[in-house]
Amino acid sequence: MTSAPAGWRGGARVVAILAITPFARLPAQLAVHLSAGARYTTTMVNDSIVTRFSVRPAIAPALALTIGTPIDTTGKWTVEAILDWSHSDLVRHDQDGSTQSLGGLGTLGVSVGMRRHLLSWLSARASVGGLKYLPASQTGIFSLGSGSLSPLGGLAVEAAPPFGARWGLAFETRVDLHQFITPALRAEGFQDSRRVVRLALGVRAGLGASR
Repeated sequence: MTSAPAGWRGGARVVAILAITPFARLPAQLAVHLSAGARYTTTMVNDSIVTRFSVRPAIAPALALTIGTPIDTTGKWTVEAILDWSHSDLVRHDQDGSTQSLGGLGTLGVSVGMRRHLLSWLSARASVGGLKYLPASQTGIFSLGSGSLSPLGGLAVEAAPPFGARWGLAFETRVDLHQFITPALRAEGFQDSRRVVRLALGVRAGLGASR
């Protein structure tokens, strides 16, 4: 068998290097962050039978996994995929101040966002996605299930202190908005969904590319 000409062999090596380079650079282009904190959710149901009452989740632990990659040479713009989870008790608040637990309630959100680095230590993100409620049992307002995925819009602001740069540490504020209604509420005569706002405060840490 005859060997390939030297020029071909050199060309093949160049093609191989060019083909491998994008994959070799990929890990350096990705930033993976985990956020942990607490979330407050506004009223989901407000009604009166004998006396007025409202239903909303208790303060919940909130976790979020974010994967991002820069989309410009300056690094000021980053596109991110966000997976968000939280879980707490769903609580009924009566007019007299008494409360009653209605069981556990989890949420799972998936979003895609665009982050803008405003300063070396400050950034902001806008995102859109969907939110799914995960009740522990099909009772009460979830007796007919949780319904379809709810459209979700969100904003986030992060402040990264210099001492945390090594670990990608940042203090994070996230707020999002969706419309809430369930099949059971519709069956009871609720025709309009209710606007629900969720506010999360937390700390994030990350591995991967620098901010």
